[in-house]
Amino acid sequence: MKIGHHIDFLVAALIVIITIILGFVTYDHIIRVNFFVLSLRFSHWVGIVGTVGIAVATPLFTLLKHSTPVNYKRLIRLHIFGNLIFFALITFHFFTQIARPLSNFPELGSGLAMYLAMSSQILLGFTQRFRSQRTMYNKLINPATNKFLHAALIMVFYLVILFHVLHGLRIT
Repeated sequence: MKIGHHIDFLVAALIVIITIILGFVTYDHIIRVNFFVLSLRFSHWVGIVGTVGIAVATPLFTLLKHSTPVNYKRLIRLHIFGNLIFFALITFHFFTQIARPLSNFPELGSGLAMYLAMSSQILLGFTQRFRSQRTMYNKLINPATNKFLHAALIMVFYLVILFHVLHGLRIT
């Protein structure tokens, strides 16, 4: 494994650790962001930025990797780190929602489904990029299956986002 691959792994792992810490400090109300920006809470805007970021960056990555294979290494790094940061924003939004008091607790249906799908997608992308060829993981899940599931979960993401937005607008 090359040094750059190790550094990428360490940076990606650091982003994941920071995301987990962010989730806990948000849930424990150490970070409080209850103010409104326009008609939505700040945490909703953060979640929207993360969601739109993934929604735009993922198909853009797919298109660019086929049209500019020379820049694939830069694109994959942008895809990995960008989506991890966007996922951190979504995590912040999700944990502000589940930290609300019972009297004002949200319906978790579509939001929970999206968060679980995104967490699975992040896990599969992480293992796809950074797994060792010598581990038991390759015997448990075929790398081609891992790649397929990672790509397929983006469709779940788009469908759940659609229902989540419609539910938030009280259309469904």
